Amino acid sequence: MILKRLAAALLSLLLPAAAAAASRFAVVAGTNEGARGRPKLWFAEKDAERFHRALHELGGFDEERVVRVRGPHADAFRDALAVTEVKVAAARARGEKALLVVYFSGHAGQGGLEFGSARIGYDELRASIARSSADARVVIVDACEAGALTQVKGATASAAIDFPLPDAEVEGTAFIASTAMGEAAQESAQLGGSFFTHHLDVAMRGAGDADDDGQVTLGEAFRYTAARTLSATAGTVQGPQHPTYDFRMSGRGDVVLADLRRAEAHLRLPADPGSLYVLRGPHEWLAEVQAGPAPLRLSMPAGRFEVERRSRDGRARGEITLAKGDDRALPILQPTRYEVARSKGGPLPTETFAGLGAAFVSLPSGGVAPSVRAGIRREAGPAGLILSLEYSGKEVRDRSVTYSWTRIGGDAALMLPVAGARRLLEAGAFAGYGWSTQTLRDRRSFSAGDFTGGLALRASLPIGRLRTALDLSGGVRTFRLDEARTVRPAAAASLVVLYGF
Repeated sequence: MILKRLAAALLSLLLPAAAAAASRFAVVAGTNEGARGRPKLWFAEKDAERFHRALHELGGFDEERVVRVRGPHADAFRDALAVTEVKVAAARARGEKALLVVYFSGHAGQGGLEFGSARIGYDELRASIARSSADARVVIVDACEAGALTQVKGATASAAIDFPLPDAEVEGTAFIASTAMGEAAQESAQLGGSFFTHHLDVAMRGAGDADDDGQVTLGEAFRYTAARTLSATAGTVQGPQHPTYDFRMSGRGDVVLADLRRAEAHLRLPADPGSLYVLRGPHEWLAEVQAGPAPLRLSMPAGRFEVERRSRDGRARGEITLAKGDDRALPILQPTRYEVARSKGGPLPTETFAGLGAAFVSLPSGGVAPSVRAGIRREAGPAGLILSLEYSGKEVRDRSVTYSWTRIGGDAALMLPVAGARRLLEAGAFAGYGWSTQTLRDRRSFSAGDFTGGLALRASLPIGRLRTALDLSGGVRTFRLDEARTVRPAAAASLVVLYGF
């Protein structure tokens, strides 16, 4: 309730669309390089760019009022704060209210923020922010041990956090850190960024709009980000990460970080409890959003998006294109049987395989020959595309003639799931080409090409990290025999081991 009263009181101060709109300023910094001995980060600079885009698209922060610092440049960060303060003071002199947001992503330790070998101490940062003439100041640090900034040695992040703000007109400073003291801020290769900034961005795009009023406040954004960061890191090697905060503000209200009406387009996710939606868009845009019991309206850039729904029923995929001004609803995506199989232990998108088997020799008295088979299987929508090479050979006795027979061939099969999940049965059609050679005892040899087609069956099951499969195929083979075109039966069986990635 404190946050709701607080948001109403500050509406005219902080909403960019309001008649008495506040001037909004920001310094956004990101560096992948920390002090000597620190591993280089993957996504800190990218996280800063992501946060900047959200401020510009949804927060009403004009480009000329945002200063960005990229790379290990501590003096450039100090200069950015100084230049921004001059702009803030000018706005205050014109009688405007002012909001200052400072964001940093990178390495940090007990000594402060690390810009390569240089460092900006927490006391220096606090003093610089305290000197600002902005009415409201928000500092967000996504870094290891950033909890030293908020002086919180341990915290439990939950969706029920309320900020204890007193009654009066709001002024002051809020410090938000992605970690508690002694904790590591974790990055995710799958998300392409840190857990904290990823979920902060998703919160600002509508997932954090708890009261569904079309605005995402600082309090709403923190509650969502803290809960999702804690949940996402609970099972990592580093362990759970607890975002923390320190509010030194007076008054009622809350800083509005995002006005969702400013977005280029909107996408409404369906009510779908227990499902996770992964959205990938232009310029490496990515969001993981947990669906809930009510529809969720997200603010998005315009463009084409790939959408994946992950649920207990399996995985399902789709695409949607959003034009500027669009407000579209996404239907619940239903997984195909293949996607159900994959999500429950079936084959991974790409698998290589190799194994031994037997092939029918399509010549009189040929019998069955041992064979070696290898290939690759690739997901192709609801089907699996199998490309394979096979070599077989044996000694054949046909009446009074004995010869050596060899064949090397390749084929392609398109397979669809029939039954099962972890123990998966697939069936489909195949076609291929091969080259057979007969070599007589007197060294004379005869060669010919052949075309083969028919039906294929694969039964597979996981064994630890690998899968094993029994492959069966049967059909016809056509080739020239004794100067005439002939058609003979073709069949093969093999036991293969598959490695998926």
